[in-house]
Amino acid sequence: MSDPNEELPVTDVFDDWHAIGLIARLDREHGNIKAEIEEKVDLTGKPLKTLLDNAIDADLIEEAQMRAGDHPRSDRYQLTKRGKAIQWWLRLRGLDEVQRKYIARKNELQEEVPTLQAIIEEEGLHLEYPQQDYWAGSDDDKLDRDDLRDALEETESYLALPDRPGKSEYPTDVIDEDDGDLGPKETWGAEEPDTDDDGDN
Repeated sequence: MSDPNEELPVTDVFDDWHAIGLIARLDREHGNIKAEIEEKVDLTGKPLKTLLDNAIDADLIEEAQMRAGDHPRSDRYQLTKRGKAIQWWLRLRGLDEVQRKYIARKNELQEEVPTLQAIIEEEGLHLEYPQQDYWAGSDDDKLDRDDLRDALEETESYLALPDRPGKSEYPTDVIDEDDGDLGPKETWGAEEPDTDDDGDN
């Protein structure tokens, strides 16, 4: 067992919340190889190495002997006496299960990304739409997509009315149907007639 690093108090290891998963879920009897720890704490590479080094310096874990079936190049880590004492408190508070559920939910979110991207492309939601309340969220959570499309069409029809109440007397920015560019477009009337040099119309 290594001596605790006086420059790294045990509590400071938990400044990185991934340390909760490391200590709470490390196998109490035999420890875990590095690949298993990566899965438990959702860390790889340099961040994981830093976490392991800090936990070793604070005398929470230590390198362990390889077990039958371990890959020859695997590193195995086990809890120290201090690490087991802290693990007991973490598990008493149920933080091992909290961390396990967090990792599971995070994986579920990641698995939904391709489906979400496909829906965005299929429904054309990556295009520019008038920003209405129902796009950002509605008080009625049961609105379906058909309701949203109908509301959008009604809004677009209303905005196109030449004499609608509150219509601005100034040009507005609209999307050019030919090229899709958003820019100042005159949406009414012909140009005003030129005035004579003497100021008469």
